[in-house]
Amino acid sequence: MIAAMFIDEPIEKIIDDWNLFEDKVVKKFATFRTVNQNIIGVRRRVIGLETIDPKKGKMESIEMGPAGIVTQRRETLNMHITCSGTPHRGRHSFGYWHINPMDELYFSIPPQPGEELGYFVVVMQTPRGNETESFAWYCNQCVTLIRETRFESGRYGLEEFWRAELGAVRSYNSDQRNRTCPECGNVNPLAYCWNTAKDTPEEAAARQVW
Repeated sequence: MIAAMFIDEPIEKIIDDWNLFEDKVVKKFATFRTVNQNIIGVRRRVIGLETIDPKKGKMESIEMGPAGIVTQRRETLNMHITCSGTPHRGRHSFGYWHINPMDELYFSIPPQPGEELGYFVVVMQTPRGNETESFAWYCNQCVTLIRETRFESGRYGLEEFWRAELGAVRSYNSDQRNRTCPECGNVNPLAYCWNTAKDTPEEAAARQVW
């Protein structure tokens, strides 16, 4: 694990006091990093009765399953697992439904005394072989699947995921027909990427809507 992260200091200097949440280390997980059999992401967040991203606002995870569409709140010291194959998305965080072949585990850690921000941690197993994941869009009105783009994550890995995400989002947004439900005719909002820096003005506006 240590070798995979390329710490800026000599390993001998930090090996006796390893801390994933130390400032110099946590920055390396601001998006995601592959660490042996797992993919790990660590975000600095306002952690309380609700979890708030300073850039995106209140965090709500939405899942689609046998009980319908369910909103999962991110509370302090709350642990949640999104099971493999469950369509899920983060409201105002990424504008598509993510369908992952791996379970995803989330938990929130409150800030230390005197600090404003705590930690929001995401852990999932690294996909292998012919495993794929999807960027999908369902109609906001009748929940009909209107578009799905698959990514061969087991073959191409995390290094190519963000490029695939951008390609899927821009392809979906390129034609209003892609966003029009074939069942009810509803025109759904534009998609957007996880990283706000990639937003076009139109995508930034869509991020505020859904």
